[in-house]
Amino acid sequence: MTMPYFVDVYFPPGLPVDRDEIEDELSELDGFEVVGAGTGESGSNLDLEVSSDLASGDAVRQVTEILERLGVAPGARINVSD
Repeated sequence: MTMPYFVDVYFPPGLPVDRDEIEDELSELDGFEVVGAGTGESGSNLDLEVSSDLASGDAVRQVTEILERLGVAPGARINVSD
């Protein structure tokens, strides 16, 4: 059995939408589970656990599409890890 991996999304301060809206959209994706979130002076983040059935490139593409649709892609960073 293969283990899931993680996709962490970092946002600069001043998001044009509420982070909860982004979280709701991402949690609707098949194979994704939001497992953490935070906010600080340097911005905010969402931590996603992704099923190993989904290739990391596909996961990043799906996350990017949602960020672009919500207008938060500029300045956002996506990190994939084990």
